[in-house]
Amino acid sequence: MNNNEKSLKYVLTALIILSFSTFLPAIAYAAPIADTAKDWQYVNGNSWGYNYSPETQINKNNIGDLEIKWLFPIESKSSGVAAIQAVTLEGATTPPIVRNGKVFVTTQYLRTYAVDANDGKLLWKHDYTINVTDITRRIPMEYGAIIPGFGLYSHMHGFRFWESGNALLLNGIACDVFAVNADTGKDVLWVKDLCADIPGNLYKYRQGAVSSTNVGTYEKGKQLIAVMPGAMHSYIYGGDARHTTLGIDWTTSKILWRVYSFPPQDRPTKDWATQECSIGYFITTPCTEVNAKAPQNLEWDWAQPNEKPSMFGGVTANWGEIIVDEDTGIMYTNTGNQGPYTNIAETPGPRLYGSTIMAIDLEKGVRKWWVQPFPRDPYDYDCNWGGILTDHPTLGKIYMKGCKEGRLFIINAATGKPIQAIDVIADQIASGQITSAAAKEGYQGGVRYHLNDPLNNYDMRVMESPDNSKYCGRPCPLYPYFGNGIFGTDMSYDPTTQTLYHYALGIQTTLIDSPKAVLGGSVSITGGIYPANTSIIARDVVTGKVKWSYFYPTSAQRSALVTTSDMVFAGFTDGYLKFFDKNDGKLVSQMNLGSNMQIGMTTGQDSKGNQKIFGLLGVSSSFFPTSPGTLVAIGLSERAAKTVTTTSVTTSTTTATSTTTATSTVSTISTFVSTQKTTVTSVSTESVGLPAEVTYGAVGIAVVAIVAAAVMMTRKRA
Repeated sequence: MNNNEKSLKYVLTALIILSFSTFLPAIAYAAPIADTAKDWQYVNGNSWGYNYSPETQINKNNIGDLEIKWLFPIESKSSGVAAIQAVTLEGATTPPIVRNGKVFVTTQYLRTYAVDANDGKLLWKHDYTINVTDITRRIPMEYGAIIPGFGLYSHMHGFRFWESGNALLLNGIACDVFAVNADTGKDVLWVKDLCADIPGNLYKYRQGAVSSTNVGTYEKGKQLIAVMPGAMHSYIYGGDARHTTLGIDWTTSKILWRVYSFPPQDRPTKDWATQECSIGYFITTPCTEVNAKAPQNLEWDWAQPNEKPSMFGGVTANWGEIIVDEDTGIMYTNTGNQGPYTNIAETPGPRLYGSTIMAIDLEKGVRKWWVQPFPRDPYDYDCNWGGILTDHPTLGKIYMKGCKEGRLFIINAATGKPIQAIDVIADQIASGQITSAAAKEGYQGGVRYHLNDPLNNYDMRVMESPDNSKYCGRPCPLYPYFGNGIFGTDMSYDPTTQTLYHYALGIQTTLIDSPKAVLGGSVSITGGIYPANTSIIARDVVTGKVKWSYFYPTSAQRSALVTTSDMVFAGFTDGYLKFFDKNDGKLVSQMNLGSNMQIGMTTGQDSKGNQKIFGLLGVSSSFFPTSPGTLVAIGLSERAAKTVTTTSVTTSTTTATSTTTATSTVSTISTFVSTQKTTVTSVSTESVGLPAEVTYGAVGIAVVAIVAAAVMMTRKRA
């Protein structure tokens, strides 16, 4: 294509996008976008990440009349575009999107399907393709695995519908974002080379980093929001790219601003951690307080004094939905792990802004505030998954987010000041989900992680690894296992009762060793076979107290909870789609779908107005599936559907603070986990991503026999 042809293409693209804003109806900004029963437009339902639908058709009174309406098999990667098969993975691993009677699914090899929600018939499919050789010549991009032996991959966490463009927005695998028309499946926008010429970046972006869940949009500002992440986990390679969040003018494809989460790599920077100190918090302590009391702990972040940042350091992808408040022009997001882990000797300092919750002013293109829940995190306790924004009747606008170590932050959305930092592990101990060993660190005879203190110089600049440190020996038992962390997946919020629903996973591992960083080597070896379990928790947002909990003894969960007008539901690893009364946690019904469900379910209506539940079956693993999966639609039987009465859902405030524990008489699973055994065969541990001895994003090298007792996974009550 010559330059004139390219210019014409870009002009036509701009005209198409401008026409969207001219002819489509105006979008109301005072509340979340797409907050309806009819559609599920974002990975977490609406633009504020609720995982909530106000639908009333499917309810606890007719839930027993659900049936499978249709199945749509996803094609194998082998049928996809040959040019990118070597750099992508098998299967569909993202929650289905629903809009205007259509269901959309995308695969890890970037084939996107549109399916008629009425009958499951294919409407169109779209294949993304690039010339890998041309890409690597043109921009700083490398297609290399982050875990040796697992090949190249692009792990997808989600995509979304874009109302202004009537299109689906997706991340590509070449520092690009693209949009596909929802009616025709044709390309309408493709913004390329976003990682070219990033100031202060010395290294190549590495395909193998997990893409952000969705491309963000700021409708009033006509901006797309994308993230160019690093990829450094626990396998050491020669330099990680500079993590950059950027705003793009969708009418011109021009970059408007960049916000960096890693210091410039081409020069020493003594004050990286203090440049934005006045707007940030370490846990709940203001950064300014740390700087006043222990300034040496913040100097030369990611680096030795007077040196450039370590080439081994990096900040990985923003896994969750990008939340945008159209009223204020503020975006909320959370960065991935601080790399590398678990040997952190090469990267002293708090390692800002890895594993950080933050807000960005989209008009100014600057960070507005930040909260780092775990300064100099050596465990991979990143802030994976998405957060939730809400305008609470008592607290005002708040942002809610929990990171892997298990503390739930309720944050003032305007200022970033933490209102609460709730220790979910304490709730697990109190309910009997796990034992009190999780309350104590290794040197105290327990298994809990050590939370690094930003005021402590040993924690910030001296400690080389959590194992063989002053806090734990080697090997070092660790709770929780970093995998997907305590929360396991995205949370759910009911705006009518101001109740937050989330998982609390009981997962444990052992740090065997943290070798020194060398090119091509691992800096973290973990092992041990431990039982796993999950609690569902309903939490009062104001008090932070547990309203009710439900115990699931089988394994750790990943399929996100969905809340409706009277229920909470999710797909479970035992093959059942389970429905709970949202008020007391009682198991109302369960539907055997015969498949370990790893991916979040969604709900929306077909073109006839019938409410359905959509999900993916047969996806053997959320990270490395070996089968492509099948899209399923579940709805009421014709007899039950005829009796449905649609009612409105109004907002009310609950004052209940009592705690109950829900149990079920319909469950056929009864598991008792002993505290004295290192292996437990009655508990499934293979259903959640990679096994403990091969850490996702890291490196487990071998199955290592562990002598330490699995003290954490005890369920005290049968």
